[in-house]
Amino acid sequence: MTARNALALVVSMCLFAPVSPATATINYPDLPGAGPLEVDFLNISESSITDPEPLFGQPIRQGNQLLFFPQTFASSAANGSADTTSGTLQVSIRAPEGYFLEKIFFVEYGDYSLAGAGTAATSAQVNGTLYIADIDPGLNGVLLDVMTVDPAGPYTLPGPSAGQFSAATEVDLTGLGIYEVRISLNNNLQTTSEAGTAAFIQKKVQDGPAVGIIVVPEPASALLLGLGAVALVRRKRR
Repeated sequence: MTARNALALVVSMCLFAPVSPATATINYPDLPGAGPLEVDFLNISESSITDPEPLFGQPIRQGNQLLFFPQTFASSAANGSADTTSGTLQVSIRAPEGYFLEKIFFVEYGDYSLAGAGTAATSAQVNGTLYIADIDPGLNGVLLDVMTVDPAGPYTLPGPSAGQFSAATEVDLTGLGIYEVRISLNNNLQTTSEAGTAAFIQKKVQDGPAVGIIVVPEPASALLLGLGAVALVRRKRR
């Protein structure tokens, strides 16, 4: 059984989060790797079914990191209203020649504030899911991972009136022989309020980008050597 076939047995089968046909999409320029160990970031786009784009904003690359500095990705509610801001970020990631993809990290930062004398009905929270599909005609599996938020939400009254949060996911592809993936991040900010209260939450730059994708490549030679060792052990057992 090859590493690619093994992946098909362990991935969760799902579909990418649906996007409304009326949703506009912003496409950003490709950011190919310039160095021998740099991945290609291709077909970068964002869309939203709730708010005008851009929410994430145009990315820049720094080595094997794709960095975003959003200015308007926020949600606010007051006096009994509720609000959801939802954005979907998509990008293809291709390993340099002679390498496979090893790990893909997603990290983001932000802050929130709550005002008024209220209950847990006044809240702010962040959530998101990262979908990763192997671009391989023989594989139809999709990996997904839900963001871990610290501190965990929702943030509610009568708790702290303001605070900061970080959120992250990590997908480990080590040893699976995957050289190109298509990732889709569905990211949401939500606020609710009561009469006389208000809630606000926003992705925010804090000594660096508000959103970042970090990729680690894995030498193909090391993987092939490992697979060869497994085959050798199997032959000896026979």
